[in-house]
Amino acid sequence: MHLRRPIDGGDLCAIYVHAGAGYHSTSNEKNHLKACNDAARIGMAILKNGGDAIEAVEMAIRLLEDRDITNAGYGSNLTMDGNVEGDACIVDHYGRSGAVGAITQVKNPIIIARQVLDASIQPLSLSRVPPNFLVGDGAVDFAETHGVNIIPNEYLVSAGAKQRWQNWRRDLLRAEAEERKQHETALTRANGHRSVPVTPAAISNRLSPPITPDSPNQYSVQPHNVSKHATADGPSMRYSKELDAYYEDDDTGTDDRLAMMAQSRKRPRTDGSSADDSEFGPIVDAETDPAQQQRIYLPPSDDQAQPPYRPQTEREDRVTDTVGAIAVDCFGRIAAGSSSGGIGMKHRGRCGPAALVGISTAVIPADPDDPEEASVATVTSGTGEHMATTAAAHNAADRILSCTRKAKGQLEPCNEDEALFSMIKNDFMKHPGVQNSPCQGAIGILAVKKTKHGVYFYFGHNTDSFALASMHSDERKPVCVMSRSRESGLIAQGARKCRARRASKP
Repeated sequence: MHLRRPIDGGDLCAIYVHAGAGYHSTSNEKNHLKACNDAARIGMAILKNGGDAIEAVEMAIRLLEDRDITNAGYGSNLTMDGNVEGDACIVDHYGRSGAVGAITQVKNPIIIARQVLDASIQPLSLSRVPPNFLVGDGAVDFAETHGVNIIPNEYLVSAGAKQRWQNWRRDLLRAEAEERKQHETALTRANGHRSVPVTPAAISNRLSPPITPDSPNQYSVQPHNVSKHATADGPSMRYSKELDAYYEDDDTGTDDRLAMMAQSRKRPRTDGSSADDSEFGPIVDAETDPAQQQRIYLPPSDDQAQPPYRPQTEREDRVTDTVGAIAVDCFGRIAAGSSSGGIGMKHRGRCGPAALVGISTAVIPADPDDPEEASVATVTSGTGEHMATTAAAHNAADRILSCTRKAKGQLEPCNEDEALFSMIKNDFMKHPGVQNSPCQGAIGILAVKKTKHGVYFYFGHNTDSFALASMHSDERKPVCVMSRSRESGLIAQGARKCRARRASKP
């Protein structure tokens, strides 16, 4: 490990974080961005003091885990039996990883993932191979052995998570009752009889001779009184100007230049020549689209289709996905990590994508023979099972590193912005495993490419919104953005870049 040292004038470091892809209500938007802002600040504080990228990633994610508004650590979604089971993964600049899955009684799963990583690079006696991925009780035992406090489950359950669990449990019971009722009706109609619930008494009536009123045993079959589950379309997302005052009073930075447009036929392309090489700037030219010159919150109009995850009320968030971070330290090393509480009402022991290397988190180390010294890190958020099917994080990193996209079954050269768009559209959304699934494929990707020329940040998502923040060592405060898609299912993208400073001649 390198010794810590203060950064000098020729160094460049950066931190990038996200708080999940999904639907962020406008009323809670500033809370999500505040969490991203604080996570970026603490990560940058470590980097500016000569800390490692892996340390900055761990601390940024720890802060996000401690915020009950995120679905990670404290306040995570609960399993069907009402417990918190967390997943986390962290990857260093060599591509080495540590991960934990379905871990209970731990407030910060990312801490255990980091400890697993540190332990995995230490030799064991008898040439045994140290693990880099632990799950369930094994992960809890490892945490306790390494001095992490093991706390009761009730101390990990926030009021919001408990309320969500109670609502989902009630909805689940209603849905199961409705399914039973429909199944019973279908059975009786198929047999040509009147609609009578399939109960032991009904079966006895079917198999026994008719019972008269004088019979000693009389059965009274009463149909179940099951109310149908009421549904209501939620209101359209509306733009709220509360954030204007928030940003004026708070230190959170907003970048009105940051391109974040939904995908359309006339999608702006990457043009690095128009950006300022001395600082972060938008790679997409704002002059190509008038909407770029205005504030970058783009709610759908009332005549557009409602997104698939639209909540019943505007105040209700639907963010049940992974949080993540990517850091580049002053030594030029890149690292990434993810953490998540998983989907709500998940099965006990379900290991989510946040614990899987190459699915939620990936790092492609720099090749010593590469003259560009390029390395890429990606973190993802979305439908975990689909991200696992498509190896989302690794495929995104590979496409961005090689600047290729799939076209007519072949790979063709392109720029990084086009590579990310094609990965979401072709490699993810059009993947047979995603298209033939009963669940919709949702994804958000945050990617960072580092070369000897600088650091380049790209993101894209097909969800309603994506909360993220970025900051480099020349900025006084993070740039926090709630990327919103113009229409559900379209791909929204954005990018920033930071040129490396040339060493001054003596």
